[in-house]
Amino acid sequence: MNKAEEFMRYSSKLIETIMREEGENIEKAAVALKETMANGGMLYTFGTGHSTMLCMEPYFRAGGLGGCYPIMYERVLPHVVKKPEDRHLERSEGVTAEIFKDYPIKKGDTMFIFCYGGKNATSVDACLLCKEMGVTGIGISSVEHATAVGPHHSSGLLVHQACDISIDTHGPVGDAAISFGEFTAGPISTIAGAAIVQAVTCRAIELMLAEGIQPEVLLSANVPGGDEHNRPIVEKYQKIIPFA
Repeated sequence: MNKAEEFMRYSSKLIETIMREEGENIEKAAVALKETMANGGMLYTFGTGHSTMLCMEPYFRAGGLGGCYPIMYERVLPHVVKKPEDRHLERSEGVTAEIFKDYPIKKGDTMFIFCYGGKNATSVDACLLCKEMGVTGIGISSVEHATAVGPHHSSGLLVHQACDISIDTHGPVGDAAISFGEFTAGPISTIAGAAIVQAVTCRAIELMLAEGIQPEVLLSANVPGGDEHNRPIVEKYQKIIPFA
């Protein structure tokens, strides 16, 4: 088996592990998301560094829910040229509170909080702020990694301890999964995080339909009728999400 095959097999087995071990927490997250959507709330996504890729995973895409607002703060995006003082901004307490002031987050909303390592202060702050605001915070992190490296936040908490609902990615310490002897490659966090997001979303949609609630699911803009189907959803959320 070559390393490409090894990575694919590792990814497949990891997703099976997540569903087997985290099914109960995925269900809790899906129920929370269903309640939020049913009551006119919003799904927010928050992360820093490469976790911002997961913030975009459920946003305005084919098969996704219309009411998703990714929190994208330029100073913690990995591809933005940073000032020297911004390079470790994700480790600073108090930053998240300032970021959240620019978003209409309200009681009853739901938020995915992505932090593979589970220790960044901005992500722990996000979990704690969600509790204060009455927002359901769903933390997605590697508990193995977080436990191995320990907390950085002054509260002594890690993401899986600070959030309302924790879903463990079951990824390895350091993220990279494939050994090359002296080093590892093949980070797994994006695959695991995306699978969790879509599993929660699909289950939430299923729960909504079971209760007679019509979910605002977007179609691909590249299929016949896609633009027409999406237009009222886009117009509705453009009033909330400025870049929609």
